[in-house]
Amino acid sequence: MLISDSSYKWAAALLLCTTIAAGAGAVYLNNRVNTLEADYQRALGELESFTATVDIMIDYGNGTVAWFNGTMIGAGESLLNATRRVAELDYTVFEFGAFVDTVNGVGGETDKYWLWSYYDDGWQTGSVGADQWRLHDGDAAAWTYTGFS
Repeated sequence: MLISDSSYKWAAALLLCTTIAAGAGAVYLNNRVNTLEADYQRALGELESFTATVDIMIDYGNGTVAWFNGTMIGAGESLLNATRRVAELDYTVFEFGAFVDTVNGVGGETDKYWLWSYYDDGWQTGSVGADQWRLHDGDAAAWTYTGFS
C-alpha cells in the first residue's frame, strides 16, 4: 500500500505544528522557571533580615568538641533556643534564667556543670541564663562541660 503525497504533506504539517507547540511550551516553561528563580532570590533576600547566622561550639569536657558553624536562627533568638536547634537539651528554669543540665545526654554529675560563654575579643563567661542572652548575626557562643577545680 502506497501513501499518497497529500498524506505526507499532512504528516509533515502535523509534525511541524507539534514542533512549534513544543517550542512554544519550552519557551513558556523557561520563562516561568526564570520568574520563579527571581522570586526565590528576592524572598531569600527578605528572609535574611529576619534571620541571623551564628556559630555554636559544644565542648563535652572529655576531649570531644563539636562546632555548629553557620547555624541559622531567628533574629534576636536566645542562646538556649539556638542551642536547641543543634543539640538535645535538658534544663531547669530559675529566677536568674535557664540552667542547662545536659547536652545530648551528657551531664548530671554532681561536681560538673554546663557553662556557656560568648566570643568578644576572647571568650567571656555568660552573665545571665542562656534563655536571656540574645544572639546577633555573626555571634559565636560555646558550651563547656566543666567542674570545680
